[in-house]
Amino acid sequence: MRLIPAVLLTALLGVVYWVGATLFTDRIQNDITERSSAAIAEVNPDVDLSVDGRDVTLSGLVNSERDRTHAKQTVDSVWGVRASKSMLELRDGYDFNATHNVSQGMTIGGTVDTDQALSHMKQAIDPVVPAGTVATTGRRLAMSPEKLALGAGALLMLNQGDLKINEEQFILNGQAEDDQIKAAIENNLANQQGVIDPLELITNIDVANNMTQACRSMLQSVVDQDTILFEIDSAVVSDAYMNVVSNHAHLLEACPGILLVEAHADQDGSENYNLELSKRRATAVADSIASQGVGHERIQIFSYGETRPVASNESTNDKTYNRRVNIQYVHDTNTNFLTLQQTIISSQSAE
Repeated sequence: MRLIPAVLLTALLGVVYWVGATLFTDRIQNDITERSSAAIAEVNPDVDLSVDGRDVTLSGLVNSERDRTHAKQTVDSVWGVRASKSMLELRDGYDFNATHNVSQGMTIGGTVDTDQALSHMKQAIDPVVPAGTVATTGRRLAMSPEKLALGAGALLMLNQGDLKINEEQFILNGQAEDDQIKAAIENNLANQQGVIDPLELITNIDVANNMTQACRSMLQSVVDQDTILFEIDSAVVSDAYMNVVSNHAHLLEACPGILLVEAHADQDGSENYNLELSKRRATAVADSIASQGVGHERIQIFSYGETRPVASNESTNDKTYNRRVNIQYVHDTNTNFLTLQQTIISSQSAE
Protein backbone atom coordinates (compact mmCIF):
# COMPACT_ATOMS: atom_id res chain seq x y z
CA MET A 1 0.00 0.00 0.00
CA ARG A 2 2.95 2.35 0.71
CA LEU A 3 4.01 1.89 -2.94
CA ILE A 4 1.00 3.72 -4.33
CA PRO A 5 1.71 7.07 -2.59
CA ALA A 6 5.34 6.84 -3.72
CA VAL A 7 4.27 6.31 -7.34
CA LEU A 8 1.81 9.16 -7.15
CA LEU A 9 4.40 11.43 -5.63
CA THR A 10 6.90 10.56 -8.37
CA ALA A 11 4.30 11.22 -11.06
CA LEU A 12 3.35 14.50 -9.47
CA LEU A 13 6.95 15.60 -9.27
CA GLY A 14 7.40 14.64 -12.94
CA VAL A 15 4.43 16.74 -14.00
CA VAL A 16 5.67 19.68 -11.94
CA TYR A 17 9.15 19.37 -13.46
CA TRP A 18 7.75 19.11 -17.01
CA VAL A 19 5.50 22.12 -16.56
CA GLY A 20 8.32 24.10 -15.00
CA ALA A 21 10.80 23.13 -17.70
CA THR A 22 8.30 23.95 -20.44
CA LEU A 23 7.46 27.31 -18.96
CA PHE A 24 11.12 28.08 -18.42
CA THR A 25 12.02 26.99 -21.97
CA ASP A 26 9.21 29.06 -23.45
CA ARG A 27 10.33 32.01 -21.39
CA ILE A 28 13.89 31.62 -22.63
CA GLN A 29 12.70 31.24 -26.22
CA ASN A 30 10.46 34.31 -25.99
CA ASP A 31 13.25 36.30 -24.41
CA ILE A 32 15.73 35.31 -27.13
CA THR A 33 13.15 36.08 -29.81
CA GLU A 34 12.51 39.54 -28.40
CA ARG A 35 16.14 40.50 -27.99
CA SER A 36 17.27 38.97 -31.30
CA SER A 37 14.47 40.75 -33.19
CA ALA A 38 15.42 44.06 -31.61
CA ALA A 39 19.08 43.58 -32.46
CA ILE A 40 18.49 42.58 -36.08
CA ALA A 41 15.96 45.38 -36.65
CA GLU A 42 18.69 47.92 -35.96
CA VAL A 43 21.02 46.55 -38.65
CA ASN A 44 18.59 45.22 -41.27
CA PRO A 45 14.79 45.49 -40.95
CA ASP A 46 14.30 43.19 -43.97
CA VAL A 47 15.60 40.16 -42.09
CA ASP A 48 13.09 37.81 -40.47
CA LEU A 49 13.94 35.26 -37.81
CA SER A 50 12.42 32.26 -36.11
CA VAL A 51 13.55 30.81 -32.75
CA ASP A 52 13.43 27.18 -31.67
CA GLY A 53 14.55 27.02 -28.06
CA ARG A 54 17.89 28.78 -28.20
CA ASP A 55 18.50 28.23 -31.94
CA VAL A 56 17.78 31.08 -34.39
CA THR A 57 17.11 30.81 -38.14
CA LEU A 58 17.46 33.95 -40.33
CA SER A 59 15.50 34.41 -43.56
CA GLY A 60 14.77 37.18 -46.04
CA LEU A 61 16.70 39.30 -48.53
CA VAL A 62 19.85 41.36 -48.01
CA ASN A 63 21.79 43.66 -50.29
CA SER A 64 25.22 42.04 -50.10
CA GLU A 65 27.35 39.22 -48.72
CA ARG A 66 28.62 41.68 -46.15
CA ASP A 67 25.05 42.33 -44.94
CA ARG A 68 24.41 38.60 -44.75
CA THR A 69 27.51 38.06 -42.60
CA HIS A 70 26.71 41.08 -40.42
CA ALA A 71 23.17 39.86 -39.76
CA LYS A 72 24.40 36.44 -38.61
CA GLN A 73 27.09 37.96 -36.43
CA THR A 74 24.53 40.27 -34.84
CA VAL A 75 22.29 37.36 -33.83
CA ASP A 76 25.23 35.26 -32.66
CA SER A 77 26.20 38.08 -30.30
CA VAL A 78 22.82 38.02 -28.54
CA TRP A 79 23.20 36.50 -25.07
CA GLY A 80 21.54 33.10 -24.78
CA VAL A 81 21.62 32.20 -28.50
CA ARG A 82 23.17 28.77 -28.87
CA ALA A 83 23.41 28.63 -32.67
CA SER A 84 22.16 30.54 -35.70
CA LYS A 85 21.43 29.39 -39.23
CA SER A 86 21.39 31.81 -42.16
CA MET A 87 18.82 31.28 -44.90
CA LEU A 88 19.34 34.82 -46.18
CA GLU A 89 19.38 35.40 -49.96
CA LEU A 90 21.03 38.21 -51.87
CA ARG A 91 18.84 40.79 -53.56
CA ASP A 92 19.08 41.36 -57.30
CA GLY A 93 20.37 44.62 -58.69
CA TYR A 94 17.91 47.52 -58.76
CA ASP A 95 17.19 48.01 -62.47
CA PHE A 96 13.80 49.49 -63.38
CA ASN A 97 12.94 50.30 -67.00
CA ALA A 98 9.87 51.69 -68.72
CA THR A 99 8.85 52.77 -72.21
CA HIS A 100 5.96 54.98 -73.27
CA ASN A 101 4.26 55.78 -76.56
CA VAL A 102 1.12 57.89 -76.83
CA SER A 103 -0.49 55.29 -79.08
CA GLN A 104 0.62 52.15 -77.23
CA GLY A 105 0.75 53.22 -73.58
CA MET A 106 3.37 52.40 -70.96
CA THR A 107 5.29 49.17 -70.50
CA ILE A 108 7.37 48.50 -67.40
CA GLY A 109 9.92 45.84 -66.49
CA GLY A 110 13.04 45.07 -64.49
CA THR A 111 13.57 44.89 -60.75
CA VAL A 112 12.76 47.28 -57.87
CA ASP A 113 13.10 46.89 -54.13
CA THR A 114 9.56 46.67 -52.71
CA ASP A 115 5.92 46.18 -53.61
CA GLN A 116 5.25 49.48 -51.87
CA ALA A 117 7.54 51.35 -54.28
CA LEU A 118 5.77 49.86 -57.27
CA SER A 119 2.35 50.56 -55.79
CA HIS A 120 3.31 54.18 -55.06
CA MET A 121 4.37 54.66 -58.69
CA LYS A 122 1.11 53.21 -60.04
CA GLN A 123 -0.92 55.46 -57.77
CA ALA A 124 1.03 58.48 -58.99
CA ILE A 125 0.25 57.77 -62.67
CA ASP A 126 -3.37 56.66 -62.19
CA PRO A 127 -5.47 56.14 -64.34
CA VAL A 128 -2.65 54.88 -66.56
CA VAL A 129 -2.35 51.10 -66.22
CA PRO A 130 1.15 50.05 -67.32
CA ALA A 131 1.72 46.66 -68.93
CA GLY A 132 4.58 44.35 -67.98
CA THR A 133 5.95 42.66 -64.89
CA VAL A 134 8.40 44.05 -62.34
CA ALA A 135 10.21 41.91 -59.77
CA THR A 136 10.46 43.30 -56.23
CA THR A 137 13.67 41.55 -55.17
CA GLY A 138 16.04 44.41 -55.95
CA ARG A 139 18.55 46.01 -53.61
CA ARG A 140 17.31 48.85 -51.44
CA LEU A 141 17.41 52.28 -53.04
CA ALA A 142 16.91 55.48 -51.07
CA MET A 143 13.52 57.10 -51.76
CA SER A 144 12.71 54.39 -54.26
CA PRO A 145 8.91 55.08 -54.32
CA GLU A 146 9.48 58.77 -54.95
CA LYS A 147 12.07 58.08 -57.66
CA LEU A 148 9.73 55.72 -59.51
CA ALA A 149 6.77 58.10 -59.30
CA LEU A 150 8.87 61.06 -60.47
CA GLY A 151 10.34 59.15 -63.41
CA ALA A 152 7.06 57.60 -64.55
CA GLY A 153 5.31 60.95 -64.39
CA ALA A 154 8.00 62.60 -66.51
CA LEU A 155 7.90 59.74 -69.01
CA LEU A 156 4.15 60.14 -69.51
CA MET A 157 4.66 63.78 -70.51
CA LEU A 158 6.63 62.62 -73.56
CA ASN A 159 5.11 61.60 -76.89
CA GLN A 160 7.42 58.63 -76.71
CA GLY A 161 10.42 57.74 -74.62
CA ASP A 162 12.10 55.44 -72.17
CA LEU A 163 13.08 55.59 -68.52
CA LYS A 164 15.82 53.69 -66.70
CA ILE A 165 16.54 53.83 -62.97
CA ASN A 166 19.34 51.75 -61.50
CA GLU A 167 21.68 52.06 -58.52
CA GLU A 168 23.80 54.69 -60.27
CA GLN A 169 21.72 56.59 -62.83
CA PHE A 170 18.31 58.13 -63.48
CA ILE A 171 17.98 58.28 -67.28
CA LEU A 172 15.11 59.76 -69.29
CA ASN A 173 15.16 59.74 -73.09
CA GLY A 174 12.45 60.64 -75.53
CA GLN A 175 10.53 63.15 -77.58
CA ALA A 176 8.39 66.00 -76.26
CA GLU A 177 5.58 67.64 -78.20
CA ASP A 178 7.18 71.09 -78.04
CA ASP A 179 9.91 73.15 -76.38
CA GLN A 180 7.59 74.23 -73.56
CA ILE A 181 6.89 70.64 -72.46
CA LYS A 182 10.56 69.74 -72.78
CA ALA A 183 11.53 72.68 -70.55
CA ALA A 184 8.84 71.79 -68.00
CA ILE A 185 10.10 68.20 -67.70
CA GLU A 186 13.75 69.22 -67.40
CA ASN A 187 13.02 71.97 -64.85
CA ASN A 188 10.88 69.65 -62.72
CA LEU A 189 13.59 67.00 -62.63
CA ALA A 190 16.21 69.59 -61.75
CA ASN A 191 14.02 70.89 -58.92
CA GLN A 192 13.57 67.34 -57.60
CA GLN A 193 17.30 66.63 -57.35
CA GLY A 194 16.82 65.81 -53.68
CA VAL A 195 14.61 62.88 -54.71
CA ILE A 196 16.97 61.75 -57.47
CA ASP A 197 20.15 61.89 -55.35
CA PRO A 198 22.56 60.16 -55.14
CA LEU A 199 21.88 59.00 -58.69
CA GLU A 200 23.30 60.73 -61.74
CA LEU A 201 20.53 62.50 -63.67
CA ILE A 202 20.75 62.09 -67.45
CA THR A 203 18.10 63.54 -69.78
CA ASN A 204 18.06 63.40 -73.54
CA ILE A 205 14.80 64.93 -74.73
CA ASP A 206 14.16 66.10 -78.27
CA VAL A 207 11.23 68.07 -79.64
CA ALA A 208 8.82 66.43 -82.06
CA ASN A 209 9.50 68.89 -84.86
CA ASN A 210 13.25 68.34 -84.62
CA MET A 211 15.38 65.32 -85.46
CA THR A 212 15.82 63.15 -82.37
CA GLN A 213 19.18 62.27 -80.88
CA ALA A 214 18.52 58.59 -81.53
CA CYS A 215 17.86 59.42 -85.18
CA ARG A 216 21.04 61.47 -85.45
CA SER A 217 23.05 58.65 -83.89
CA MET A 218 21.68 56.10 -86.33
CA LEU A 219 22.35 58.42 -89.27
CA GLN A 220 25.97 58.65 -88.19
CA SER A 221 26.23 54.88 -88.00
CA VAL A 222 25.01 54.35 -91.60
CA VAL A 223 26.82 57.26 -93.23
CA ASP A 224 29.36 54.93 -94.89
CA GLN A 225 26.91 52.07 -95.43
CA ASP A 226 24.83 53.21 -98.37
CA THR A 227 25.86 50.65 -101.00
CA ILE A 228 25.24 46.93 -101.45
CA LEU A 229 27.10 45.09 -104.22
CA PHE A 230 25.88 41.97 -106.04
CA GLU A 231 27.41 38.99 -107.76
CA ILE A 232 27.11 38.62 -111.55
CA ASP A 233 23.49 38.06 -112.66
CA SER A 234 22.37 37.82 -108.99
CA ALA A 235 19.69 39.53 -106.93
CA VAL A 236 20.63 37.84 -103.67
CA VAL A 237 21.76 40.06 -100.78
CA SER A 238 24.90 38.36 -99.48
CA ASP A 239 25.56 37.81 -95.78
CA ALA A 240 28.39 40.34 -95.97
CA TYR A 241 25.80 43.13 -96.31
CA MET A 242 23.27 42.02 -93.71
CA ASN A 243 24.71 44.53 -91.23
CA VAL A 244 23.89 47.28 -93.75
CA VAL A 245 20.34 45.95 -93.97
CA SER A 246 19.98 45.76 -90.18
CA ASN A 247 21.37 49.25 -89.61
CA HIS A 248 18.94 50.78 -92.09
CA ALA A 249 16.06 48.93 -90.45
CA HIS A 250 17.13 50.36 -87.08
CA LEU A 251 17.43 53.78 -88.73
CA LEU A 252 13.76 53.71 -89.70
CA GLU A 253 12.86 52.64 -86.18
CA ALA A 254 14.60 55.73 -84.79
CA CYS A 255 13.65 58.20 -87.53
CA PRO A 256 10.31 59.23 -89.06
CA GLY A 257 11.52 59.33 -92.67
CA ILE A 258 11.73 56.85 -95.52
CA LEU A 259 14.39 55.02 -97.52
CA LEU A 260 15.04 55.35 -101.21
CA VAL A 261 16.42 52.09 -102.62
CA GLU A 262 18.01 52.61 -106.05
CA ALA A 263 19.22 49.57 -107.96
CA HIS A 264 21.64 49.23 -110.90
CA ALA A 265 23.28 46.67 -113.17
CA ASP A 266 26.38 46.42 -115.33
CA GLN A 267 26.15 46.34 -119.13
CA ASP A 268 26.40 42.58 -119.57
CA GLY A 269 23.15 41.32 -121.09
CA SER A 270 20.40 43.26 -122.82
CA GLU A 271 19.10 46.61 -121.62
CA ASN A 272 15.66 45.19 -120.79
CA TYR A 273 17.15 42.25 -118.93
CA ASN A 274 19.37 44.53 -116.85
CA LEU A 275 16.43 46.78 -116.02
CA GLU A 276 14.49 43.75 -114.76
CA LEU A 277 17.56 42.50 -112.87
CA SER A 278 17.93 45.85 -111.11
CA LYS A 279 14.25 45.71 -110.11
CA ARG A 280 14.81 42.33 -108.52
CA ARG A 281 17.84 43.69 -106.66
CA ALA A 282 15.88 46.66 -105.34
CA THR A 283 13.06 44.38 -104.24
CA ALA A 284 15.48 41.99 -102.51
CA VAL A 285 17.03 44.80 -100.48
CA ALA A 286 13.64 46.31 -99.61
CA ASP A 287 12.29 42.92 -98.53
CA SER A 288 15.36 42.28 -96.37
CA ILE A 289 14.91 45.60 -94.57
CA ALA A 290 11.15 45.12 -94.19
CA SER A 291 11.66 41.62 -92.78
CA GLN A 292 13.14 43.26 -89.67
CA GLY A 293 9.86 44.91 -88.79
CA VAL A 294 9.82 47.95 -91.08
CA GLY A 295 6.71 48.66 -93.15
CA HIS A 296 7.14 48.39 -96.93
CA GLU A 297 5.35 51.73 -97.26
CA ARG A 298 8.44 53.41 -95.80
CA ILE A 299 10.71 52.04 -98.52
CA GLN A 300 10.59 53.40 -102.07
CA ILE A 301 12.38 51.39 -104.75
CA PHE A 302 13.74 52.63 -108.08
CA SER A 303 15.50 50.61 -110.78
CA TYR A 304 17.81 52.07 -113.43
CA GLY A 305 19.26 49.00 -115.08
CA GLU A 306 22.57 49.76 -116.78
CA THR A 307 21.89 53.46 -117.38
CA ARG A 308 23.78 54.92 -114.43
CA PRO A 309 27.21 53.33 -114.12
CA VAL A 310 29.67 54.68 -111.55
CA ALA A 311 32.64 52.83 -113.03
CA SER A 312 33.81 51.60 -116.41
CA ASN A 313 32.22 48.47 -117.83
CA GLU A 314 35.49 47.55 -119.52
CA SER A 315 36.98 45.41 -116.74
CA THR A 316 35.66 42.72 -114.45
CA ASN A 317 36.66 44.67 -111.35
CA ASP A 318 34.99 47.91 -112.49
CA LYS A 319 31.75 46.11 -113.35
CA THR A 320 31.48 45.05 -109.72
CA TYR A 321 30.67 48.62 -108.67
CA ASN A 322 27.89 48.91 -111.25
CA ARG A 323 26.09 45.86 -109.85
CA ARG A 324 24.85 47.83 -106.87
CA VAL A 325 21.98 49.12 -104.79
CA ASN A 326 22.27 52.54 -103.18
CA ILE A 327 20.23 53.33 -100.07
CA GLN A 328 19.35 56.92 -99.25
CA TYR A 329 17.49 58.12 -96.16
CA VAL A 330 15.03 61.04 -96.46
CA HIS A 331 14.07 62.60 -93.11
CA ASP A 332 11.16 64.82 -94.21
CA THR A 333 8.42 62.57 -95.52
CA ASN A 334 6.29 65.44 -96.76
CA THR A 335 7.42 68.28 -99.07
CA ASN A 336 11.08 67.29 -99.42
CA PHE A 337 10.36 63.68 -100.24
CA LEU A 338 7.59 64.42 -102.71
CA THR A 339 9.80 66.91 -104.53
CA LEU A 340 12.70 64.47 -104.58
CA GLN A 341 10.47 61.61 -105.71
CA GLN A 342 9.06 63.63 -108.60
CA THR A 343 12.57 64.63 -109.64
CA ILE A 344 13.71 61.02 -109.70
CA ILE A 345 10.65 59.79 -111.58
CA SER A 346 10.95 62.60 -114.13
CA SER A 347 14.62 61.88 -114.76
CA GLN A 348 13.93 58.17 -115.03
CA SER A 349 11.14 58.75 -117.56
CA ALA A 350 13.33 61.04 -119.65
CA GLU A 351 15.87 58.25 -120.06
